[in-house]
Amino acid sequence: MAAEQHKLLIVDFYTTWCTPCKVLDKKIFKNDSIASQISERFVVLKYDAEQDTVYNLSLKHHVCSYPTTVVLTADGKLIRKMYGFGRSEPLEASYINLLQESISLHEQGKYITGFSPTIDPDKYPDFYKKYIRRIANISPNDLTDYWMHNQDLKSEVSFAILAYFGRAPQNIVDLLIQHRSEYETRYGEADVKFVINNVVAERFNTAIKEKDEIKYEAAVKFAKQYLTSRDADEYVKAYEVKMCMATGKWEKATSILEERVRQNTINGDEINYFCWAIYEQCSQKNVIGRATQLMKGVVEVNSSFATLDTYARLLAKNGSREEAVVAMKRAIKMGNENGEDTKDSEEALGKF
Repeated sequence: MAAEQHKLLIVDFYTTWCTPCKVLDKKIFKNDSIASQISERFVVLKYDAEQDTVYNLSLKHHVCSYPTTVVLTADGKLIRKMYGFGRSEPLEASYINLLQESISLHEQGKYITGFSPTIDPDKYPDFYKKYIRRIANISPNDLTDYWMHNQDLKSEVSFAILAYFGRAPQNIVDLLIQHRSEYETRYGEADVKFVINNVVAERFNTAIKEKDEIKYEAAVKFAKQYLTSRDADEYVKAYEVKMCMATGKWEKATSILEERVRQNTINGDEINYFCWAIYEQCSQKNVIGRATQLMKGVVEVNSSFATLDTYARLLAKNGSREEAVVAMKRAIKMGNENGEDTKDSEEALGKF
């Protein structure tokens, strides 16, 4: 269709369980004004990333984060790629910017050169294909063997493995860092940034898992060296909270989170994740009370089954059982309306 209509192609990679994918669909493709703009220059293909057994698009574009948007020419040249909602601006503005940049780059004949326009699944290792197609899980030896015997470390296939799985040996990470500009030319700034962000995340997660302060400080230094100052700041703030949680410093973690709420640099899902951990793991009364107030702010702005459920449990843990009953009944009602499993919530309500 794109070839016949002389248009570019948008591939919207989604999964059926991905909430941000549904938000993107509602705000972009079901927004009449934006959909009209898209249809002037683009054909849209909505592609379930977990049903990739025939066309190998997830395989080709190493899609492991949802939603992911890929912009192609009709003959398969890669123009742009966007993970999630793109930049920090509102989704609608970010998406329009993606469209405009893609059109401009196409008119200039500027494409991401490292991606071949054709798809050849035989070039990719079996463990990668099986994992993408949801046939088998990957084992640690798969990646170890692949990097040990791989002779072309800068190839499209090698980059796909690195971007999808991470967990690369230090020499592979060093190669990417040392030749970052070359990788950006070959595979695009978005993909290279995605890989480096994952490397940073791996270092933080390892330090937190091992509760190792020295490794944690090394991860902070690495983030500040190789990420933009804004991205590094966000990573450090987010992982500082997780490190505090891992080491039982709940009051400090709560203070950091409250400051991020005041600065409007954190979303409801992140707050819910943190407050659920407090519900499950923390017994400090003052921290439970502060977490309850954090969740109250979330449900007042944009309540969901998950956030109402967390809020209700914290209310109960904080001694406000009557309010907990009301909140949990709201959660169950919303969950049932959305077809979600509310069994655990109903059991909790009975205990309230």
